[in-house]
Amino acid sequence: MKITKVLTILFLISSLFLVLPSAWASDVRGVTDKSIKLGMLYDLSGPGRYAAPWITAGSNDFIAWINDKGGVHGRTIELIHEDNGMSPNKALAAAKKVIFKDNVFAIVYSQGSAATSAIIPLCEEHKVVVFPMGANKHFYVPGNKWVFVPTTVNFSQASRGVEFILNKDPKAKIGVIYQDDGFGREGLDGARAAAEFMNTKLVKEMSYKRGAVDLSPHVRAMREADVDFIVLWTYLPQTAAVIKERAKMGWDVGLLTNSTNPYPAALFHMTGEIADGLLITVPYMPIHSDVPGVKQVKEVIKKYGSAKYLENPMFQDYSYMVIGWSYMNTMVEGLRRAGRDFTPEKLVKALESVKDLDQKGIVPDVTFGPDRHVSSFETSILRFDAQSKKFVLVDPYKEPKTPQD
Repeated sequence: MKITKVLTILFLISSLFLVLPSAWASDVRGVTDKSIKLGMLYDLSGPGRYAAPWITAGSNDFIAWINDKGGVHGRTIELIHEDNGMSPNKALAAAKKVIFKDNVFAIVYSQGSAATSAIIPLCEEHKVVVFPMGANKHFYVPGNKWVFVPTTVNFSQASRGVEFILNKDPKAKIGVIYQDDGFGREGLDGARAAAEFMNTKLVKEMSYKRGAVDLSPHVRAMREADVDFIVLWTYLPQTAAVIKERAKMGWDVGLLTNSTNPYPAALFHMTGEIADGLLITVPYMPIHSDVPGVKQVKEVIKKYGSAKYLENPMFQDYSYMVIGWSYMNTMVEGLRRAGRDFTPEKLVKALESVKDLDQKGIVPDVTFGPDRHVSSFETSILRFDAQSKKFVLVDPYKEPKTPQD
């Protein structure tokens, strides 16, 4: 009888150990013994909608590639996509949906600074790590435990662009046209800071309301101020509007814009050859560049279903595939470092241990830390070449010398 009892107890104990992994997984939102759910919030209906095909394709293909190699600690990754419209209200609804209905473990991509700002209190309350795209300085100063920025923020991009202009011509008179929201004001702040650091001031600053398409008064005011360069913290439709207005005036003023505009085919479709020479400050390499990561991205794209973008002339420079890839790579590295029995808190600590994560040149290498939740301050400068309909590299990755914190 005693032997039977002992054997029964041993059987129950062994059974308990067999079910522990599944029991543990059920206690962590979005995680089972076989899978991990991650949310992606991007713009399908607002001013940043041009990026959605690239982001989706690059992210899906990267995850398919990772899953084919066994996933992370034996778990496959499932991406849950939701439109955030890059608007605070729509973003909050999208975040609630993926967290409470879809039960995602983390939000691996959140497009738009204002949209991400709106969901941070929710993410903090429910311990959801979030990666913003189009991020602003306040995401790392003072920062938040649950927010990690895998790419260069608007402030740094604008600082870098103004420094580039003034290093070429220290006497250049610079004006700024910017969208009147967190995105645009962040670009203005970075431009102001760089101008002050370079011992000068911006000559003219003009804002517009989100969605405006007639920027002719802004361009005329810039001409009246006799600026040599206009920095545009604008989305693609407004950037194109400024280019066309400049051409109407017969004015050869220089233009530099930001990383929401890397669409050469769409830009050429909107403006034609008059966009030639447009400068853009971006934290990633064009898809036609020869860095090792681009070659790998193309190989994976061809294998996992998004090769149609390679042949489609409207998607000839789908640089946002690179961004999607880099965000997924950073999250996967964090999950790997967190170990199999991870929790949201363990993911935070794991991400904070990432140092010099090799992104193979497609974006600057990623480094985080307990007091550093932004991966890099580096950007490159590209120029639009109307003849080839491509953005070509003018100046490689560099950090601005303007203080970034």
